[in-house]
Amino acid sequence: MTARTLFSTIAAVLLFATASVSWGGTITINDPTFIAPSCGTQGSSGIACGSTDWVASGTTAGLFLPATTDPLQGEDGNLQYGFVNSGSDLSQVLAATLQANTTYVFSVDVGNRTNDSDTGFCQGCVFNPVATLYAGTTTGGSPSAGDTNLGSASGSTPAVGSWDTWTLSFTTGSSPAGLGETLVIDLSAAANQGEFDNVSLYTVPEPSTMLLVGAGLVGLVAVRRRRRLAR
Repeated sequence: MTARTLFSTIAAVLLFATASVSWGGTITINDPTFIAPSCGTQGSSGIACGSTDWVASGTTAGLFLPATTDPLQGEDGNLQYGFVNSGSDLSQVLAATLQANTTYVFSVDVGNRTNDSDTGFCQGCVFNPVATLYAGTTTGGSPSAGDTNLGSASGSTPAVGSWDTWTLSFTTGSSPAGLGETLVIDLSAAANQGEFDNVSLYTVPEPSTMLLVGAGLVGLVAVRRRRRLAR
């Protein structure tokens, strides 16, 4: 086998083998920073409005533009963020479906608007946001009873008036519950109110993929080196 043939063979095997495994990537979420539409102009009072891409279920949920004096401003510099009162949900049905043998990372920023005696904002509020990922047949609104709960993001409680990033990371097996069903993000509050910003969901390359790519690249480099030495 000539060096050129060996080089082509390794490249073809690498391409064929990696075509059947998950390379990872960002899963599209519409309006992940809760800025559409704009609730208005920031002033002395907070303004709430309805979302274009997130479906609000229950009594009170949507987008919130805080007052200029509110310590909890938008985490991403766009001022607005999503809010949910207890008994309500903000949800979004994604175009992606749950895949086998794939690692998912779900991330969301949560804000703390609990009781603050210094500023007097959100007196009596309880910090208890819930950000959950589902797989199911939901076509709009909050997840249905038959959907598969894939888990909720978790992290530290931020200081009053600030944010913290909560995450959920999990790897599916060969036949996970909810396989092939649509992914749904649901944001809620176990008590009183929850604030959310910067929602993301992505997959990461499987370890086997990286090992395969590494082995293939080593082989390609070795072939190129031998070809140079043979000249």
